[in-house]
Amino acid sequence: MDLNTIWFGLLGVLFIAYAVLDGFDLGVGVILPAFKGDDERRLALNSIGPVWDGNEVWLLTAGGALFAAFPHVYAGVFSGLYSALILLLGALIFRAVALEVRSKGESRAWRRLWDAVFSACSALVALLLGVAVGNLVTGMPVNAAGEIDAGAFGLLNLLEPIPLLSGVLAVALFALHGALFLRMKTGEVVRFKIDLLLPGLFAFAAIFHIALTAFVLFADARPGAANFESVPALGAVPVLAMLAMIATGLFLRCRTYKLAFCGTTATIALLILTVGVGMFPNLVPAVGDAANSLTIRDSASPKTLTTMLVIVCLGVPLVALYHVLVYRAFAKKTELDEHSY
Repeated sequence: MDLNTIWFGLLGVLFIAYAVLDGFDLGVGVILPAFKGDDERRLALNSIGPVWDGNEVWLLTAGGALFAAFPHVYAGVFSGLYSALILLLGALIFRAVALEVRSKGESRAWRRLWDAVFSACSALVALLLGVAVGNLVTGMPVNAAGEIDAGAFGLLNLLEPIPLLSGVLAVALFALHGALFLRMKTGEVVRFKIDLLLPGLFAFAAIFHIALTAFVLFADARPGAANFESVPALGAVPVLAMLAMIATGLFLRCRTYKLAFCGTTATIALLILTVGVGMFPNLVPAVGDAANSLTIRDSASPKTLTTMLVIVCLGVPLVALYHVLVYRAFAKKTELDEHSY
């Protein structure tokens, strides 16, 4: 295993950590309109208040790692998908602003406005991330110069079934993930509404998981199909993802919510892992001419990869330790006080 392959795996770990951790933050935003009273919404927001900004660090780390390890891929992605990435960045910014300023005004209209902004931006971030993963499955228009020629909003190719289903699945799965997190963190009043939401959220996520799997299996051309055909054992990864989804439903039926949360965590991680093992060694598979794909060979110098690997080996455990300490410090049920949102 060379440095390029190690960095491909590290990128996967960073993106999985972001999706799992910020996934429940985004999910809380998606389901926020289901809570009508201000106290209920404040409890929901305060459940993620101590951790949401720390969870987004993993996305920044992944972006920085992509820039340092694979600068040619970074340049191609950020220049070819500039408009879509600006939209994603704007949604992340307004989501943070909405969370921080909603409690600065006392009027009901003010708070409902920013709750709507927070919910819409959370759903948009989840949708964009899911569509991006779907585009990696189908391949992207990469020319011979290594540039992505996708047009102004090429990432938002919602007319293709796989990116569309992937985007909707991300919204549904994150909503289920967030609801389970709230179920573990809040009191009886909010729990009652979450218990009403959970069956529908699970059914919605399960349907789109099955639909996406079916479309990927029967698609005419998939850049990642060769890996699964050459190494049939890799087929265990998407099977495990489906089994994790089924286990989540069984745990919900048994009302063991911590295990159900572990189930959504495993489902998210395994779905991303499925895409990763399918596209390897490509980072951006090309549709049409596979020779144009941006691969792990489009990387920085071995010296840079070695230096960055040392930094990552020192820094990532510290970030992980920080998360452990924060989650332990705020492990109790969420309660409202004068410092709440």
